[in-house]
Amino acid sequence: MANLQAAVAEAVSGTMEERGRGFASDREAWAELKECIERTKQMHTDIEKVHKEMWSAVKDRNEDAFAALSQEFERSSRILAEEWAQTSALAKIAVISESND
Repeated sequence: MANLQAAVAEAVSGTMEERGRGFASDREAWAELKECIERTKQMHTDIEKVHKEMWSAVKDRNEDAFAALSQEFERSSRILAEEWAQTSALAKIAVISESND
């Protein structure tokens, strides 16, 4: 949990530095968070497909395919977790932006 908090804090500072500002309005924050949700939904759907393919490999007793799919599952789920950490950082920036108004 501490690692996740550190990752979010790092994402907040990095994003603020990159953007040079917080959000101009609640509407801007909402819109950007909506984009994040849509992106993570698609990523989640893709991971579910890999998981389904993993079951096919289990049923076929195809250990090589299962190993390759497991690696893809790990990679995809790690990227999804990073995406959610970035989304959390954007929500934090929205709070910071509002408190600076």
